[in-house]
Amino acid sequence: MIKKTTFLAMLTFVMLFSCQTNDDLSSFQTKAYNFSVTSIDFTGISSRNSETVCYSTPLIAGQNYEAGRIDVEIVNEDGINYVYISYITNPDWVIKLTHLYAGDRDGIPETKKGNPKPGVFEKKMDYEANVISDFEVEYKIEADAFEACFYIAAHAEVIKVDDKGNEIQRETAWGQGEGFEGSSWAMYFPFCKSDCGIIDDGLK
Repeated sequence: MIKKTTFLAMLTFVMLFSCQTNDDLSSFQTKAYNFSVTSIDFTGISSRNSETVCYSTPLIAGQNYEAGRIDVEIVNEDGINYVYISYITNPDWVIKLTHLYAGDRDGIPETKKGNPKPGVFEKKMDYEANVISDFEVEYKIEADAFEACFYIAAHAEVIKVDDKGNEIQRETAWGQGEGFEGSSWAMYFPFCKSDCGIIDDGLK
């Protein structure tokens, strides 16, 4: 009877330890790869003035449709330069999801076959973003986080709506630029701070 009780006690301990280990692993993985976007009200600031945009490229949906554009600019706020990257769609296209990467070309998450992995873009860096409307999303990043020139891969999921607001088409979209080495039609584009009149030492 004592042996049976001891065996059950040991079995219970092992099960509890095993569960705890799995929970700890799950928690570690979550902490290691978790990413959150901070929403801030940018309404009315100069970054939404299209006249201050330094660079703009079409937002291409489904390879064949120009659904809007990606605007890039640098705005000085309280003595700090910030890079603003904005997704702006035409009135008949609604933004459902965005994934943004900005940084070194070699840092863009890709598969072994050379296709981008947009689902993990933002896990490379903490960004601040604001959903202004169904047609506009802005990302805000300190300019000092980047070299003088860097690359942007702007991915989105967009839907086309009719006059009544009903969904009639759903597409993947990318900011127009250079193609990746893989079979995907995904794109990325270069941006230099000098495009906005910001000159860095060691400009490439």
